Amino acid sequence: MIKGFIYYNDQKIPFVLDNYRLDLFTDDEILLDFIKKHNFKHHYILKGQCFRFGTMPQDITLLIEHSMGSTCYVCCYIIKILDKEDEYNTIGLQSPFLDDVFKYKYNYIDIVRSGTNLAIEPKEIYQIPFLMNQQQYQLSFRIGHNNRLGLLEDLDKKGEVIIPIKTNDIQECFDIAQILYRLAMFMTSHSEVPFKCITLYKNDLKVGWFYLPLVSENAVSGYDGLFHEFDVMKYVPKILNNIALDTGNKITQSIPLGHLGNLDSMFSPQRFIEQITAFEYLFAKLESQKSKDKSFPLKKELQYMFDAFPKILSNTKLSSEEISNELKTIRVNIVHGYSYYYDFKNEPDIKYKIILLDKLILNMSLRLIGFSDSDIETYPSM
Repeated sequence: MIKGFIYYNDQKIPFVLDNYRLDLFTDDEILLDFIKKHNFKHHYILKGQCFRFGTMPQDITLLIEHSMGSTCYVCCYIIKILDKEDEYNTIGLQSPFLDDVFKYKYNYIDIVRSGTNLAIEPKEIYQIPFLMNQQQYQLSFRIGHNNRLGLLEDLDKKGEVIIPIKTNDIQECFDIAQILYRLAMFMTSHSEVPFKCITLYKNDLKVGWFYLPLVSENAVSGYDGLFHEFDVMKYVPKILNNIALDTGNKITQSIPLGHLGNLDSMFSPQRFIEQITAFEYLFAKLESQKSKDKSFPLKKELQYMFDAFPKILSNTKLSSEEISNELKTIRVNIVHGYSYYYDFKNEPDIKYKIILLDKLILNMSLRLIGFSDSDIETYPSM
């Protein structure tokens, strides 16, 4: 819980921020004026000060998703360390999942064996340019610590993704975090890949922190073995640039990720429908003419794509026609109410088909990004 006040019309309105919900309170009429102007308002910025450590004030900037009365639902927020005049020019994202993708452990061992002291200064491992919102960015993945910061350095840090930013707009920070989160989702085929920490820097000096619901101090990953022989520079630049084509909730150009699940939702009817939606989105991108052909229903679309990636069914006795017909039947039964499922966890045949459909969607996504069939075959997957 964080307490403080926001600036409004040259006055201050006290607040309590808890779990990304901002509650304003005061007996002053200024609160009624705020409610009148901001009730049901979407996507706006509030600024103020907060008190996390005794009486020491820190500047806070909040991006409000929407507000109802005196309650504001926060999309993300920034807390400055000390000087409110300090502006940041770089964002640093720590993620155990991105550490796995960028092979932190393997690179660390190689660097230490070469005799480099990572306690003196960070070492840059990868540089990847990408285009977001019509602007060119540069992603760097680095390992090590900045000895100039002393006790201000994050000594628990492993790897860190560093991206110089163009403005001091909180929306830009949100977009970057969203893109990197989606990158981790795609690479791990998992929907829960929280950041451990997001830091704002000015000329390598820490000046603030960026918070959003995708940040968790308890973030832990275990995917490093999957990327043991992963060619980072062969795959990540293309994938990142594709994901960065869309930064909002609606995607029209990039690969879909809404079908990815976690341990609880992996084999649920809702996720299966999301898979079918993702498949149809990708099929329309890859085969636009066939997707418009009414004589080419879902079953034919599925069969066509399974035939395009025969390796998916190489270890099963099912033919592309059989698996496509069964997937179509499951979808019809759910959508049209012929069957109602609470879950698929006790349906081993359906669980297996969901896994096959996951592999098909992954292969279609890689083809949409621009990878060759040989690249797709060597891409690591669960």
